[in-house]
Amino acid sequence: MSKDLRIGMFVADLDRPWIDTPFLLQGFMIEDDEQLLQLRNLCQWVLIDPHRSAGPEFDLPVRKATIAPRDLGTEPRVVIQRAQAPSPSGPGSAADSRPANAAPRARPNESRAGPAAARGNAREEGIPVERGLVAARGSSGSRPGSHDAAAPSRGDAGQGSNLRGLWGQLREGVSGLFSRKQEDQFDDAAAEAPTVPADVPVRPTFVPETVQLTIYEDKQVVEDEIGAATAAFERTNQLLHNVVEDIRTGNSLQLEMVEEVIDDMVESMVRNPDALMWVARMREQDLNVYGHGLSVAISLVAFGRHLGYPRDHLSQLGLMGLLLDIGKIRLPRELLEKTARLSSDEFEQIKEHVELGLAILEQTPNLHPDVVEGIAQHHERMNGTGYPNNLMGDKIGVFGRMCAIADTYAAVTKARPYADAMSPHEALQMLSTWSGTQFHADMVEQFIQSIGVFPVGSMVELSTGEVGVVVTHNKLKRLRPKVLVIAESDKSPCRHPSMRDLLYDVSDNPTYIRRGLPSNAYGLDPSEFYLS
Repeated sequence: MSKDLRIGMFVADLDRPWIDTPFLLQGFMIEDDEQLLQLRNLCQWVLIDPHRSAGPEFDLPVRKATIAPRDLGTEPRVVIQRAQAPSPSGPGSAADSRPANAAPRARPNESRAGPAAARGNAREEGIPVERGLVAARGSSGSRPGSHDAAAPSRGDAGQGSNLRGLWGQLREGVSGLFSRKQEDQFDDAAAEAPTVPADVPVRPTFVPETVQLTIYEDKQVVEDEIGAATAAFERTNQLLHNVVEDIRTGNSLQLEMVEEVIDDMVESMVRNPDALMWVARMREQDLNVYGHGLSVAISLVAFGRHLGYPRDHLSQLGLMGLLLDIGKIRLPRELLEKTARLSSDEFEQIKEHVELGLAILEQTPNLHPDVVEGIAQHHERMNGTGYPNNLMGDKIGVFGRMCAIADTYAAVTKARPYADAMSPHEALQMLSTWSGTQFHADMVEQFIQSIGVFPVGSMVELSTGEVGVVVTHNKLKRLRPKVLVIAESDKSPCRHPSMRDLLYDVSDNPTYIRRGLPSNAYGLDPSEFYLS
């Protein structure tokens, strides 16, 4: 037994995503030797919360650091006036609008320094400074921050370097939405994208220069696209079922047929991504254990469309999502459906699905190398704690990083045998917390922008107390989407659900979203209000 980990300690955080471990709860007290062994085998370090741990050594009051008051002197204090930047005239204009005497910004491969960086690193590690979390080492004996030297920080080139212009402003807006306590009143102006000319593409720093960006505009409203989106969803779901049966019976993957169906899905999402995302959310109960890939595919295509990837790349992203868990077909079904906590050996067996899937795909000719790479790397993590190859930073390809984010989001928003489903808003909050350590920070922010802070199909509570389902996003004000109101303020189901566009509420007290809700909140089933 390690001297640093003992029964009675409360584990608050790990050096890897919770979803990649056999632990059912995100935060638990060590109760037996089996849990100690699992922690030693899986983690180099964990964070221990002394306030929630049991034992005489944790009964002592935690000392608070004493900060000596600063001598401010008698000189007048500096007043900083912020001037509004001119309207951008091109992709780099926002970065060039700073005053002439301003200090130069850090270059992509220059590390940040000073107190602000220390606070940023604490946030990236998920360490609530005020609560006094204590780090404990696992069996390797490495200190909690030892992986930081190798893992890229937000300022490193591996993390996409510094954001400029539009992307930097989006970071400030999105990150503020995921506070632990949701207030009834907030100013959503800070979280909205600034006005940018429609014909000026802005290239995220992680998108390769060789990619010709495409500007997509919605060609259909959601109500008109629902029919085609439903047909595409059903056809793709049936195809996935056929692929599973073919591989089980020893037949090869029919790539041409898969690509044809994926192209139909992409065409629907190019016209309007919200329609298929709505259908997928309403029909998620129809998906079997392998249907996870369809959910990932839809999220990836929406992500790629938002970034401006051309259509052939969108098809590749859809193919990655659909096939990334294909190796699970080779695993025992009882293992995939087990409701109890996985043992260490069982978890290691689950991890084999990546290499099993690659072995299947090796028998498929003409499969694009980018697709294979994305599937091979969808469980790798930026700080090197992923599998199967423990890749780190820019050793993980762009598509591999994108797949990791979309795969995790799809997994935690669907009920699993060992865990309840998170609400979409909670899942995005989790991704935001792990941004910069487990996942590429800039990509997480753009993923949130691509599917919305309150994604299509998610249930929300309005400031009026009513309950609605997000139907489509407003491109100018993403916190003011169009919602289908399905419950009154007393949470009783509406006899006649009505559509409400929060963007056009110009009353003295405009309605806004108070908080996100899980799918089964108040006994309401959003699928009963399926748009047809």
